[in-house]
Amino acid sequence: MPHTTPLLTIALLLAIGAGVQWLAFRLRVPAILFLLTTGFLLGPVLQVLNPDQVFGEVFRPLVSLAVGIILFEGGLTLRFDELRGAGRVVRNLVSIGALVTWVLTTLAAVWLAGVPTDIALLAGAILVLTGPTVVVPLVRHVRPHAPLAPVLRWEGILIDPIGAILALLVLEALTTHEESAWSIVLGIVRTLSVGGGLGLGAGLGLARALERFAVPDRLHVPVTFGAVALTFALSNTLQAEAGLLAVTVMGIVMANRKRLDVEHVAEWHEQLVTMLLALLFVTIAARLPLTTLTDIGFRGLLFVGALVVVVRPLAVLVSTIGSPLSWPDRGFLMVMAPRGIVVAAVTSEFSLHLEHRGVAGGEMLLGIVFPTIILSVLVYGTAARPVARLLGVAEADPQGVLIVGADVVARELGRALHEQDVDVMLVDTNAANTAAARTSGLRTWHGSVLSMRFAQDAELAGIGQALALTPSDEVNRLALEQFLPTFGRARLFRLASDGKKRSEETIGRVSFREGVTSDTLRGLLQRGARIRATRLTEQFGPEQYRAQYGAAALPLFVLHGGQVQVVTADAPPALRAGATVLALVPQAPATGAATAATAPNATAT
Repeated sequence: MPHTTPLLTIALLLAIGAGVQWLAFRLRVPAILFLLTTGFLLGPVLQVLNPDQVFGEVFRPLVSLAVGIILFEGGLTLRFDELRGAGRVVRNLVSIGALVTWVLTTLAAVWLAGVPTDIALLAGAILVLTGPTVVVPLVRHVRPHAPLAPVLRWEGILIDPIGAILALLVLEALTTHEESAWSIVLGIVRTLSVGGGLGLGAGLGLARALERFAVPDRLHVPVTFGAVALTFALSNTLQAEAGLLAVTVMGIVMANRKRLDVEHVAEWHEQLVTMLLALLFVTIAARLPLTTLTDIGFRGLLFVGALVVVVRPLAVLVSTIGSPLSWPDRGFLMVMAPRGIVVAAVTSEFSLHLEHRGVAGGEMLLGIVFPTIILSVLVYGTAARPVARLLGVAEADPQGVLIVGADVVARELGRALHEQDVDVMLVDTNAANTAAARTSGLRTWHGSVLSMRFAQDAELAGIGQALALTPSDEVNRLALEQFLPTFGRARLFRLASDGKKRSEETIGRVSFREGVTSDTLRGLLQRGARIRATRLTEQFGPEQYRAQYGAAALPLFVLHGGQVQVVTADAPPALRAGATVLALVPQAPATGAATAATAPNATAT
C-alpha cells in the first residue's frame, strides 16, 4: 500500500481482514486460508504491501505480543483433570506421537524439501502442532462416533502448548551462538527457569487477586490483558524468547485454579484474536518473498505428501499400540492432522527472531510451513468425511438435541428428553440458568453459542439437531445459521416469531405449533402445565390419544425406533403404536371426564 501512513495501513488491514473472515464464514472454509492468500496477493504478487517499510522496528514486537496472547489463550484451555480423563491414547499422541512427528518431519524436510538440518529441526518441532481451530470444525462436519471426537479435540488442545514449548527449546538451541554444548543447555535451562518461574508467579498472583475479589468484574479483562502483556515483555527482557513459555504457563495455572472461573476472561480472546489474525497473517504472508515459495516448488508438495501419507499414520500407529481402538478408528485418526492458527503464529514469530539474531533460514522456515498449513487444511478437509464414511466411523444418525437457551422452558424440555435417554445439551449465557440446568442433571455450556470458544471446545457427540428457544429471534437465527453445515436445514428448529415481520428465508422450521412462542410455553408452565410422556400401544393408539387429549395438549416430540422427531407446524406428528409422545398438557382439573392423568403409560415431568 504505497504512500500510506502506518495508521491508514492498520485501518485498511483491519477492514480487509474483517471482510476476508466474513467471506470465509459465508463460504464455510477456514479463515486462515483466505488470510494467508490475501497476504500473498498484497505482498509478493501485487507488491502493494511492505510491512517492514510501513511498521519499521515495531513490527516484530507487535507480532511477538500477538503470538503471546494466542498462546495464553491456549493455556487457558488446558485443564489437568480433563487430561487425566482423556485416556491413554491422547497422552500417547501428545507425547510419543509428538516425538515421532518431530523426528520424521525433520527427516522429510531435509531429504525431500532440501531444507538445512537446523531449520528442518525447527520446522519439525513447529509442525508437531495441529490445533483445535481447524480440527474441531472438521470433527463436527464429519461427526465420528465416540471416542474419536473427544480424542481429536483434546489432542488439538493439548498439543498447542506442548508443541510451542518444544519449538521454543529448539529455537533457543539454534540461536545460542556459543560453541559449547553446555552453554546451549544452560541457555535452555535459563529459558525454562525464567519463563516457567515468571509464568507461574504471574498466574498465581493474578488468580489470587481475582479469587479474593480484589479486582472488580468489569476490570477482569483489562487487568488480565495487562498482566499477560507485562509478563510476556518482562520474561523476554530477562531471557530472550522466554515470554512464550511464560504466558503459556500463566494460562495453564489460571485454568487449573478450582476456585477461579476463567470462562468470562477467555471470551475476550475471540474479539481480540479476530483483529490480531488480520494483522498477523496478512502482514506475515506479505513479507514472504515469492522466490521462497517457487524455490521449494514440487519438493514442497512431496514434503506435505510425506506428512499426510507417512508421518501422521506412523505417529498414530505408535501411539495406539495396545489401545482398545479398532483399526477403523485408528485409520480415521491417521487422516486428521491439519495445521492451523498457532502453527502460523509461532512460525511468524520464530522467523522474525531468526532474522533478528542474524541466523539464516527465517524465510525458508516460512516457505516450508505456510504452504504446509494451506495444503494440509485442503487435503484433510476434503478427505476426512469420505474416509470416515469408507471406514464406517461416522455417526450414522445422531438423535440428540442441542437446545439454545436454558431458561425454565428449555430446562423442562431438556429434562423430558433426558428422562427418555435422549442426549441433550443446553447453551446459555446466563449463569443462573445453566447452574439450574446442571442441578437437574442436564449437560450444559455456559457462554454464547455464537462464540469461538463454543465452536472450538463444545462436545457435540450424539447431537443431531438444534432447537433455538431464546426470546430473541435474531439470536435464534444466528445460532441456527451456525449449525446449518453440521445438522442440515431439516434438523434446525425455532419457535414461532413474536409477531414482528420475519424474512421467509429465515433458517429453522417452526417448532410445535404456529403461534407458540417462548412466552406461550412459559405461561403454560406457570399455570401448571406439565410435559407428559405417553407410550402408544395397540390398545391405546393414535385415535385414543387424540380423543384423550384433544386440542388441550401441545405435542412437542415423538420418539420411535431410536428416532427423535421434533413436532413442527409444517408437519403433524407421526403417531403410531410403539411411539412415545412428549406433550405439554394443562393441569388436570380436580373433577371431570378423562384427563391426561388417566392415560395409560403416561408419566409427567
